[in-house]
Amino acid sequence: MVELVPLEKKFLDIVTKWNYDPEVSLYFSKRAPQSRDQQLLWLYNTLKDSSKKKFIIIHQVSKNPVGMVSLMKINLTEKQAEFGITIGEKNYWGTGVAAAAGNMLMHYAFQVMTLQRLYLNVFENNSRAIHFFSGLGFEKTGASKIDSDGNVVIEMQLFQSNFLKNHTRP
Repeated sequence: MVELVPLEKKFLDIVTKWNYDPEVSLYFSKRAPQSRDQQLLWLYNTLKDSSKKKFIIIHQVSKNPVGMVSLMKINLTEKQAEFGITIGEKNYWGTGVAAAAGNMLMHYAFQVMTLQRLYLNVFENNSRAIHFFSGLGFEKTGASKIDSDGNVVIEMQLFQSNFLKNHTRP
């Protein structure tokens, strides 16, 4: 259904489009508009940052980029990373591409990188995302915080042992 390819410069325009689409970015932390030079600097810094791995989701039939999955704040000492996913092409919402891409990235994180824990932060009022992440196996930790815009943000996590118990292959 999907393949994951590393983020590279040729995807910058589509990622920027997704980041500033109000429907796609509704539950993102707010971002100020960036110039092209700022976007290129973000890309350069992201690509050289060993604590981040970002992949573009390519739909196998259309061959089009439809979203991005990420591991961020990778900490190999603590064997954990923050997990993120965005489906930027709205006509692919609800089609299963997010689950397929998420499972592929989790297999990579837990089996190739041998991480022990993935975590994510999600707005408390984003019930659709909470339901989605729960379906991937993430559970609420009970930790929450208030962001700078006054939104309640909750943490969810998934441990390698729980994932591998329920998944044998990508």
